[in-house]
Amino acid sequence: MPRYPLLVLVLIVITATATAEDADPRQVITLPSDMRGAFLAHMRHHMDSLDEVMGQLAGADFKAAAKVAREQLVQGSGAGFGRYLPIEFREMGLGMHRAAADFAVTAEAVPTPPTAADWQKTMAALQGITSQCRGCHAAFRVE
Repeated sequence: MPRYPLLVLVLIVITATATAEDADPRQVITLPSDMRGAFLAHMRHHMDSLDEVMGQLAGADFKAAAKVAREQLVQGSGAGFGRYLPIEFREMGLGMHRAAADFAVTAEAVPTPPTAADWQKTMAALQGITSQCRGCHAAFRVE
């Protein structure tokens, strides 16, 4: 069997991958090299915190979920990244922090035992946080 069809397939995959990367419509954020690692670690911390919030909700511990959101996701430790970020990115970040504060208020108010309506309100508030994350990641990429 000739090897050329395999070579052609490999070239098509490489070309498609390069085209997909070239077509990335997200705005590039270029950070100084000494800030890039810290910034990405800060973003990963947000993901870890969000995962912890969801873990607390999975255990139906609304108060603990509210505490994590309040202590880890509500605005407070910008670490000085703002001066390198476009205003649109900063606005989306503030939106995430506000959504986390709203979630904390909603989750903190849930009585024991929670009703179906309590779960719905809390999950809607959680989705308020994740929609901010999704929007930012869809609009920006860090290089």
